[in-house]
Amino acid sequence: MPDSSKRWLGLLLAAGSAGAGLWLVWHYPLQPGLACLLWLAVAALGFAHWQALPLMIPGLVPVLGFAPWTGWVTFEELDLLVLAVAAGGYAALALGAKRGVELAPAWRRPLAWSGLSKLLLTLFCASLLLAIWRGFEQAGGWQFGWWQGYHEPMNSLRQGKSLWLVLLLLPLWRAAGAGEPAAVQRWFGLAMLLALGGASLAVLWERLAYTGLLNFSSEYRSTGLFWEMHVGGAALDGCLALGLPFALLWVLRERRPWAFAAALGLLLLAGYAALTTFSRGVYLGLPLGAGLCSLLLARQRRAERAAALAAAWPRRGLALAVLLAFGMAAWPVFQAGGYRALLALAGSALLMMVMPPLRLRQTRGQQLLVLLLALLAAALAGGVSWLLAQAVPKSAYVVDALVVLGGLWLAWWLRAGLPRNLSICLMAGAWFWSLACVVVVAGNWGGETVLQRALLPVLGLALAWTGLQLLPGPAAGLLPALSWRAKSLLWTGCLMLFTVVAALAGGAYVSDRMATGQRDLEGRFQHWRLARSLLETPQDWLLGKGVGRFASSFMFVGPAAEQVGDYRLVESAQPPNLLLTSGKHVLGWGELFRVSQRIAAPRGEMQMTLKLRSASDVNLHLEVCEKHLLYNAVCVVKNLPVQSQGGGWQTLQAPLGQAPSLGGRWWAPRFVVFSVALGSPASAVEIAELSLRDAAEPALLTNSDFSRGMAYWFFSSDRHQLPWHIKSLGLHLLFEQGLLGLALGVSLVVAVLWRCSFGHARFHALAPAVVSALLGFLIVGLFESLIDAPRVAFLFYALLLLGLGLRSTRAPLSPSMK
Repeated sequence: MPDSSKRWLGLLLAAGSAGAGLWLVWHYPLQPGLACLLWLAVAALGFAHWQALPLMIPGLVPVLGFAPWTGWVTFEELDLLVLAVAAGGYAALALGAKRGVELAPAWRRPLAWSGLSKLLLTLFCASLLLAIWRGFEQAGGWQFGWWQGYHEPMNSLRQGKSLWLVLLLLPLWRAAGAGEPAAVQRWFGLAMLLALGGASLAVLWERLAYTGLLNFSSEYRSTGLFWEMHVGGAALDGCLALGLPFALLWVLRERRPWAFAAALGLLLLAGYAALTTFSRGVYLGLPLGAGLCSLLLARQRRAERAAALAAAWPRRGLALAVLLAFGMAAWPVFQAGGYRALLALAGSALLMMVMPPLRLRQTRGQQLLVLLLALLAAALAGGVSWLLAQAVPKSAYVVDALVVLGGLWLAWWLRAGLPRNLSICLMAGAWFWSLACVVVVAGNWGGETVLQRALLPVLGLALAWTGLQLLPGPAAGLLPALSWRAKSLLWTGCLMLFTVVAALAGGAYVSDRMATGQRDLEGRFQHWRLARSLLETPQDWLLGKGVGRFASSFMFVGPAAEQVGDYRLVESAQPPNLLLTSGKHVLGWGELFRVSQRIAAPRGEMQMTLKLRSASDVNLHLEVCEKHLLYNAVCVVKNLPVQSQGGGWQTLQAPLGQAPSLGGRWWAPRFVVFSVALGSPASAVEIAELSLRDAAEPALLTNSDFSRGMAYWFFSSDRHQLPWHIKSLGLHLLFEQGLLGLALGVSLVVAVLWRCSFGHARFHALAPAVVSALLGFLIVGLFESLIDAPRVAFLFYALLLLGLGLRSTRAPLSPSMK
């Protein structure tokens, strides 16, 4: 039994978390019985692994959102996970789990919140609690409902609960750090890496399934598994900004070869995901955050490795020059030969990275002669390769691959200490030949007319490398002297640079986004002025309008022409029905307000049956599409005119026609979604039942009569997104919590940045990543609300509260050492 007041408090928190979690999971829309068993299993794991599991929760945030299947938006799976882990963890602490754990000395414990930090956090929590209460008031008073939307009272709870979930885990984090100081660094760092990996892998599948990995021209912005972007927003952008510095920190610190390779792979994957957001805030915030992370890490190492760092500056300058040279060459090479030529250039870059020191012992003239002979031999071999490419289709790619592989083998042969004179000439010849193959690949793809465009930059690379070899002193050996980690980082940097070049030069959408930056910024300023005008009274300015109230305020107080569609579940009616309304703006394909359900791929003829009523004649839009969240692929569309008939209920039959092949490929599946929307502006319809059948399935829709509320149903607004978001993190805090909440929020962020940059936590292993993640998040937040997505808000508050209590765990100096 608990033997202290703290243990009794822990038991009370465990019981409260268990009660709330079981109550929520019992109402889970999908298989509640199975969900309860799974929840109990997670609680048991939380009891057994109370030191690791609470710190690992952020790792599951990007993949733990099933609203498009469940229909839940107020509550979600993250809430259930936090409550389960908290119930198990607090039960473990209350029943004596720490009694067998030797506590670390106070100076070794990584989490300790100062009095000022506690005061700031308490005041911010009070401001948030007041804003949630004001949100209920603005919505007409507290009214519980499982299926309320963004204009109803429960939206305040939806957006405001993230900080409280983090606070529920905070004592468990502190207890884990007190028992094992390295636990915070190990498990929280791993969780952020998992979060970044989960978000990036989801983007990789999404691009593979819907656009193709190398398609940068379509107006398709990645969303991953962040369903919160169903009305726009930047949930994925915020997750990438928070997670990428942790991957960079892993790369810069890792010494094990296989783990280092995994870290580089994660960094490349995250870079690709960031590129496909097509977000200018991400393009600005992530590089700045990565640069700051590198600087802070270098400062941590400066005292111990001052001499080594001073000697590293020439090598760093050379690495920067290599990146610049390959970047300048990549642009014309890509324009001449596309992705194939760029891939060949990547092979040449790899060959240069692994090249051992040549160490030519001849005179300067003899060195120049050897290099010129190698260049001449490579030119002859390149000519033969071109003739072979003209005669045998696809042979250019095979020859390039063989040259790169042969060069790699030759580099390994040289390291074995075998005769060097001829091998050195062969190594230089292989490098020059690989560059010639880049030109051959470009010409094979684009024809003879592009040879000159690809030849000039490649020849420039060859001459620059030759000049480097002829420099006096140790300059020629700087690049081969780099460690395998430095060379791997340099080649990874080249690959990321090539990807950026491909997106800019090969994708019209990126260039269009950059070209319209000024116009979009002016539109954003206008939107911000309009949002600020919604704060009408001094009380609004001081305390805010309330959490989750922007969309509703904009809808009812903003311009009438900007009012968007909405839905209401009328459960008290007989029969229960869905009240669907349309916006007053222009209703194009992307502007429709849709209510959707994910279904199995239909086969054969599709038949739709509807039971509905309307006070006026409306145009009903029905569609079955391959669709992830916002962008459709193959679709079957039916526009159904509906006459009011006096406002009474009527049953309509609507044949949708033959179903095409839907669902995508087995290795890149596409979701199939049925959607209903109103195609006529400023209209409304009540729908009591929707039934969709095909040749094989009697019913493709689940909960078609809304007898289970909005279970399985989900809503989206593909392109008309400004009415749903303020599009500024600072203005979002001002609108919801007023000047008081904004000042407290800024104070918390400044306190964390100071603490982890110059304060007590500056030497902690996670400090560089924490500061860099917050900086990148804030830069993205200049143009996005971010924390109006609860899962992203959870990640942000988790990092904020961790940084607020983080401190270095170095041993205190004795009086004689001070």
